[in-house]
Amino acid sequence: MAIIQTVRMQKNAGKKATINIIGLGSPITWVRKALNDIIACPKLAIFYGGLFTLIVYNLWLLLEQSAALHDVSAPLVAMIILVLGPISAISLYDVSRRISNGEKPTIGSVLKSSIKSNGACPSVFISIALMLLAIAWMVFSPLIYTVFTAGALNIVNPDQTIIQNIVADFSNGTNMGFIIAYSIFTLVLALIAFMISWFSFPMIHDQDVDPFTAIATSLKAASKNTLVMIPWIIFVGAVVIIGLLTPYFLGLVIIIPILAHATWHAYEEMIGNVK
Repeated sequence: MAIIQTVRMQKNAGKKATINIIGLGSPITWVRKALNDIIACPKLAIFYGGLFTLIVYNLWLLLEQSAALHDVSAPLVAMIILVLGPISAISLYDVSRRISNGEKPTIGSVLKSSIKSNGACPSVFISIALMLLAIAWMVFSPLIYTVFTAGALNIVNPDQTIIQNIVADFSNGTNMGFIIAYSIFTLVLALIAFMISWFSFPMIHDQDVDPFTAIATSLKAASKNTLVMIPWIIFVGAVVIIGLLTPYFLGLVIIIPILAHATWHAYEEMIGNVK
């Protein structure tokens, strides 16, 4: 896929960003700053948080009503959030950026900036990379199950699909070899997706770099700050689950803006300009 480069992107080609090592208490600061951003622009936060929640909830209803995908509606929704979240959050990154620069964000200015970043080839490239990871998870899930059930077909219910058997194994605690292997496989893919998207979208929006520089910088920043990243991932996962457990996923209306604004402030603290 050819990468369409802007003049600024060409100027930054081959350059690297400075990665800062941050303290364990930094996530608390990110959340505090995120709440301040929401207080400063509550309408924008509710607008984007509500729009994201509406899309995710309707996708959930669609999956729940699907005979083929009903059994995996929960992990698919989680995957959709993992892929769609960073893409849609660019609008809120821009709100935080403008507030940090002493500007007053408006829906018009933020929407214009968001469309420009989301429509850029680097953002599309990273979005495709995340979608490929999601497709890999869906494709390899039944293959892994087949490998662990080969020669032990007695544990497979012939009246169920492979998806239903996978769900049954997790529910009943049977086929522990598969459960462990599949859990590791899923967590590794989720971790890779998180590390790729954590700072790549904010960096493209802020510095107009190519997708390879953005992805490499995000991976490097995450790996250099593992002690901060791991509890942050646990926190993100926990609050998203809480949001999904609320009626109509309404908790996501405020949780998504908090995470988006916090991600921007994490980016500001952890990654410097390319040099």
